[in-house]
Amino acid sequence: MPHLPATWRERKHADQERRVDRVMSDQFFQWTRTAAMRRSLVVVAALLCVAIIPAFAQGGGVIGIIVAIAAWAMWGLLRISIRTVADLPDRFLDERQRALRNRAYRYAYLILGWIVGGLATVGLVAFVIVSENDAVTWTTTWDQAIGAVLSLSLIIALLPSMIIAWSDPGEVDA
Repeated sequence: MPHLPATWRERKHADQERRVDRVMSDQFFQWTRTAAMRRSLVVVAALLCVAIIPAFAQGGGVIGIIVAIAAWAMWGLLRISIRTVADLPDRFLDERQRALRNRAYRYAYLILGWIVGGLATVGLVAFVIVSENDAVTWTTTWDQAIGAVLSLSLIIALLPSMIIAWSDPGEVDA
């Protein structure tokens, strides 16, 4: 008779193993696992990340929320296409997947550093330009701030999955 999990920790690990087995053997989203589809998902996800800011700033809350929901849905589809390799613990990954995940996190945080550094530089330059002319004021609305925060948080969540999807050759259709 198989051992049944008794503690909450054993049940949690058994549940996680069942979910990982289900994701790794999933065939329903096989169409998202080719290299061309993964790269197109990465491009669409990046465009949606960038589109969140003007959607909130120009379109208002409703349009911004619609674009944000579409971007988060693209994040979920991208995670499914790479079989959540970017988020799994070491015990569920083989050596190649572990190396791919570790490399993706390294590049993701390098890219994130460049994005934050670039945004800080642009913000500083804009501040200097605005501060030279006392007649110019720069105001930010809540919608613009929410759009910037949502866009940055989505980029942080997406970057490892985007790098894996872009660099992994994908699966061949059978």
